[in-house]
Amino acid sequence: MPILRILSVLAVLVFAVAAWLAVLLRDVNSVQVLSGEMAPASVTSAGSLPTSPPADIHWQPIDQQTLASWRGPYWLRWQSPASTQPDDAGRALRLSLRGASQLYWNGQPMLGNGVVGISAEQEQPGLVDITRVLPPSSPTGSDELLVLASSHHQQFGLYSADALVAVAPAVVLYQRMVLPWLIAALATGALAAACLYFLALQRGRPQMPGGQLLLALCAVGIALPVIEGWRPLLGYLYPWHGLRLYALLALHVAAAMLLPAYLARRYGVTVPKGLGIAYATALVLAAVLLPSFDIRSAMALLLSLLASSALLLRAKGEREERWPILALLVAGVLALLFAPGAFLDGPYFLLLAVLVGFLLLCHAAQVRALDMHNARLREERASLSLQLLQRGIQPHWLMNTLTCLQELIEQAPTKASRLVESLAEQFDRLRESSSRQSVPLSEELALCRNHLDIVGQALDQPMTLEVDANDLQLSLPPGVLHAQVENALTHAGAVACAQRPFRLRVQRDKQHWVLELRSARGSAPHRGQGTGTRYIEASLAASHPNRWLYSQGADGADWCSRIELTCAY
Repeated sequence: MPILRILSVLAVLVFAVAAWLAVLLRDVNSVQVLSGEMAPASVTSAGSLPTSPPADIHWQPIDQQTLASWRGPYWLRWQSPASTQPDDAGRALRLSLRGASQLYWNGQPMLGNGVVGISAEQEQPGLVDITRVLPPSSPTGSDELLVLASSHHQQFGLYSADALVAVAPAVVLYQRMVLPWLIAALATGALAAACLYFLALQRGRPQMPGGQLLLALCAVGIALPVIEGWRPLLGYLYPWHGLRLYALLALHVAAAMLLPAYLARRYGVTVPKGLGIAYATALVLAAVLLPSFDIRSAMALLLSLLASSALLLRAKGEREERWPILALLVAGVLALLFAPGAFLDGPYFLLLAVLVGFLLLCHAAQVRALDMHNARLREERASLSLQLLQRGIQPHWLMNTLTCLQELIEQAPTKASRLVESLAEQFDRLRESSSRQSVPLSEELALCRNHLDIVGQALDQPMTLEVDANDLQLSLPPGVLHAQVENALTHAGAVACAQRPFRLRVQRDKQHWVLELRSARGSAPHRGQGTGTRYIEASLAASHPNRWLYSQGADGADWCSRIELTCAY
């Protein structure tokens, strides 16, 4: 088990979360969260808003679910013991309320937030969070905050009002708003840098499985802290709050879909279609039916972490990568089970940044390894190509052809002229194709037919290549079919190949191509283990990494060679 990697990724996660909590809980004892009461407000006989609640008003403890359905106007009241600290003048309050509000501190009006209205036309929406510096405490020993509010522009029926008042020294309130997001900004910046590095590395190289899914997951990991930090860092009018919550829910569901999808693609785990549909349905139901946004997001993320863990346990190989990822997933599951609310408020996207950053670096390492592997394959292919070219003009074959040419010059000058033209065309095609990475299938077939034509003229027997294909829009590494034709002529013999024509069948099913070439079987015992076969395999591996399959063997009286390619265009 890769203990060192597991400890490293967990150490990075613990450090990031500890830094977040350290700045968030700094001077937490100096922050006083008040308990409040609520009551509907009555419009005066003149049709105007009241400036104070009546003496006989019926106060009730704030019920966040009930308050979320009120549109107003309504009264809210918070009371607390008066401060006895010498720095009382430096105190401030932070009010979180989805509505326009007018504040009264110990009976004295304070700067309002928007304009409270009897109707939506009269109301001007206020900010969802405001901070106000407090005047000195009351000499009576008790401070009271009265708020007249209205929420006519609430666009979505939210589960909870989340009305909150916190009183603390002003510097503490502002530090709690800003400092945790510096940690988030560092994590997001590191993730963005890893993403840019991955994009630069991936450019111009073959795509690894799941690369697009990983980039989409990276985009979600960057967008989450941006949307989360919008409220504390910039603020917004309260009608935007529902849209922000839906945006966060959509990002959480997107992450819940992308993470297991990437891991299944990356590690080659086959997921039954029915199981995938059931998982997607469970995510949609959780996002629609559960009562609050926090519960919906927590359930979607829990399903994602559990599904991803199950996929990693089913995967084979690459333990150095899988176990650290699994350790991060288990840490996320435990955090969601024991502290879901606190986890979603910050540590979740720190976990996502660490996880996606690790995935990006592992994926980039795989791209580099594949690049080095392809470089070795290209060198091997170049060497094998030279050997094949040398074999194509080997003295024995060339001497037989020239002897045949000499006889034709004496006996049939017209046929001799045609053979010279065919030889010239053969060498011209070999020269041209050897300098290219890929050639159209039609050109490869022309090269094969040209070679068979030369052999047929030398034997004075027709050599044919029959093609059964509806689509020839395919490019191949040069010489892969030509090498199979040469192998058949070498091992089965030209006479046998003349008696049993070559037959090529090309099939295409969306992104999947199959090329099946049949020829005379012959009796050579070591067929399929020579230079030609190694050249074909090296060429396919270089041009279609992890997306090819080559097989060959006897099939009755035929020798059957089969090439399968995926996403070959």
